Amino acid sequence: MLKLSLWIATVLITTACSNQPKTALTKPVVRSIAIIPATDPAPYAFENKNAAAFVIPLIATVNYLDSKTKAKEFNEKLLAEPLALGAKLTNDIATELRRYGYQVQILEAVSRPADDIDNVDYKTVSTNADAVLHLRFTKVGMFSPRSSTSYLPRVNAQGTVFVKGREDDLYDEEITYGVDTSSPTPWAMVADPKFAYPSFESVLAAIGEVRQVFSTGSEAISKRMSSQVHDAVK
Repeated sequence: MLKLSLWIATVLITTACSNQPKTALTKPVVRSIAIIPATDPAPYAFENKNAAAFVIPLIATVNYLDSKTKAKEFNEKLLAEPLALGAKLTNDIATELRRYGYQVQILEAVSRPADDIDNVDYKTVSTNADAVLHLRFTKVGMFSPRSSTSYLPRVNAQGTVFVKGREDDLYDEEITYGVDTSSPTPWAMVADPKFAYPSFESVLAAIGEVRQVFSTGSEAISKRMSSQVHDAVK
């Protein structure tokens, strides 16, 4: 009888404790941010999602091979002049965060796997900063979706803010510029309609303008992401 009473008491105590509201983690004070810099997109994407390809398998195969050939030529012409888009995004965000009053350090010597350079092991990051911001491009290039016959720009980048030893991220968002949205949202920005090219040849003929739209997209993302990071950690 005594054992039964003790067991019942234990169950009641355990149940009561489990019903208590969990204490939220205290948000850390962030005055300094170390940035794991973005790397350049490799390669830049060039894709044509022809609507007919979703109906006729043969067209899908031909379209895939055609896009692959064009992507190679697109990259060769685009990279004839270095874009250094990774450094641009990193430096622009560092500048914006300093304007918000943060001490910012760019971590140049971060260990990265050779076969997946954006898959950084956060436990190996060495810094005395209060938080770390990892920047990376998820996709950059020209894309012709099923809804359009033109090639449209796509600049997508992601930022993750973490504190070493803390399981949850303070911020983890992807921001897109260009083809992935038809209307603006906090996480998506519409490109200028003039950056729409009716053919592969017109893209190559305006390659200087294409470089500029990638830079414009990166600048827009840097401002938006910096503002969101500030709101997330303040």
